[in-house]
Amino acid sequence: MRAAENVPAAEIRGTGIAAQLLATCLDFAKRHYEQCYLETLRTMEAANRFYRKHGFRQLEAPLAGSEHFACDAWYIRDL
Repeated sequence: MRAAENVPAAEIRGTGIAAQLLATCLDFAKRHYEQCYLETLRTMEAANRFYRKHGFRQLEAPLAGSEHFACDAWYIRDL
């Protein structure tokens, strides 16, 4: 499963909509998967904080078979 890859507009930042969207995605995912893995960039500091805040733990390296060669931050969370 892949969530949208765009940044919310400034007027909706801080409203909790991203957390609600993530919760919806994770609720769906847990019916089909045991873990949720995602990749991002270290320079996207707000995204990294968001993922850690919502229970993702950072990995030292990407999972085998990852296709996003530009990403340098990897996270996983048990569902």
